[in-house]
Amino acid sequence: MVKGIGRIGSALCVLILLSPHGVSETGTWDDPPQLIFDQNQGLLIDLSLNISGTYIDEEYPNTFTWRIFRGTDVWLSGDLLESLVESGESHESSRNTWEFSLDLNFSSYSSCACVLEIETEDSNGQHVVAQLMFFRQHSDNVILPPQIILDNPPEIIRGTVVLQAISRDAAGFVGLQWAISNHSDMGLPCSFHYTNAQAWPEEMNWSEVTQTPSAGNQTLTINSTNYEDGDYFLLVRAVRGGEQSPSSCHRLGIDNNPPTASIDGPTHSVEFSGEIQFDGGGSSDQFLGQEGLVYLWVLEDELGENLYYHSAKNFRTFWVDASQAGNYTLTLTVADDAGFSDTVSHQFSITNQEPVAALRIGGQALEDGDSITLTDSPQWLLECGDSTDTDNDQSGLVCTWYIDEEPMMTGWTRQLQCPDDLSTPHTLMLEVTDDNGGSDTISVQFGVRDTPSDPTYVADDGMGFLSIIGIVIAITLALLAVLVAVRQYSGGSTSIPKWKRE
Repeated sequence: MVKGIGRIGSALCVLILLSPHGVSETGTWDDPPQLIFDQNQGLLIDLSLNISGTYIDEEYPNTFTWRIFRGTDVWLSGDLLESLVESGESHESSRNTWEFSLDLNFSSYSSCACVLEIETEDSNGQHVVAQLMFFRQHSDNVILPPQIILDNPPEIIRGTVVLQAISRDAAGFVGLQWAISNHSDMGLPCSFHYTNAQAWPEEMNWSEVTQTPSAGNQTLTINSTNYEDGDYFLLVRAVRGGEQSPSSCHRLGIDNNPPTASIDGPTHSVEFSGEIQFDGGGSSDQFLGQEGLVYLWVLEDELGENLYYHSAKNFRTFWVDASQAGNYTLTLTVADDAGFSDTVSHQFSITNQEPVAALRIGGQALEDGDSITLTDSPQWLLECGDSTDTDNDQSGLVCTWYIDEEPMMTGWTRQLQCPDDLSTPHTLMLEVTDDNGGSDTISVQFGVRDTPSDPTYVADDGMGFLSIIGIVIAITLALLAVLVAVRQYSGGSTSIPKWKRE
């Protein structure tokens, strides 16, 4: 288990978790790239289109492409990656700046009410799209249709949001309408970005925007609480009298409800060499389901110290080292892309299994309370290798040897020296301790054969002869008692009469 992350660190992790910005594969902070056009929207051109602008990011982009929409079709397209020239200016901290340019000749083309779109992807996979509306009036007799651009369309909205749009024709601003659909068949027509009514699978309920344009933008206000959470398509179109432009279509997620965090795992385990699995797969979001949720796991010990944390998208499973006994709290926070989150905590314990002590003297296995008589020798081999514990603690067991309650040595194998005092038996105790402080003991008596220290020794101090005399006297007394009994029996009997023969 890794230590050193405090509560402040956990709070910071949650802030990162809920942040809309990205984190690169190297772990550094990575804001999305920026694309800025030098020209204003509604650009009027004659024979050529000369576009320039700035790309801002930490690194050179992976892709940098352009395409021009005329109506619903992609009219022209190409690659601008090689046109990027680093300017050396720093706009935001260490971010770099590249200049780009695009020059097109329209002398051979007819009138155009078009949208130029540039799309780029950075090294972290973040996509950015910028659009520029322009018009080419080939003839005064041609009235160009209006065009629409939705500025920075969001991927997910919640509550009430205000979006910016540009809706205009060659002469200036025009009206704007928007609609939302969750029809699954809208995916195909919206995949081309611009679509028309003939491709829609259903009748749209359009909302009219009547606000006066300000600073070149028009606003549309969407109250997303009027819709259930889920995937939708947002369409916006420019209107001028009874004429409408092709609709700019964007995928949109509506998420007004937080996810639900869930942890499934044991509440108790005996320590072992391995890992305990905890599953957050029961966590879910009404909008996202399980896909796309960010999981932040924080493991704390009984003192509230953070031991480990990890956060990532779809990181539904968390493993805990099962070899460390203690009481723990595992906290899971799940967050969705709308910024909602939910947190749940799970308490569990890992119990240390006490070791079982086992000893051998001279290769002979003994049990607690046994006695052993040792051959006359200067030393005897002691072993505790038969002691057992869980796999994770087995190799770390400590064997401590006590002689007559005094600790004398440690080790799995040691030599027991012959005691100087052989006048009385001695006690050998083994204490086996694991790395969690759990222990077990076993005690035996030992001594040397044919000495008073032998637990089976019987002292010969003259009492043996007296014992023999006592036995002889006892036998004699017993025999006398038998004779007396016989005599008494004989004296009290009647003689058998004898008959004379005539």
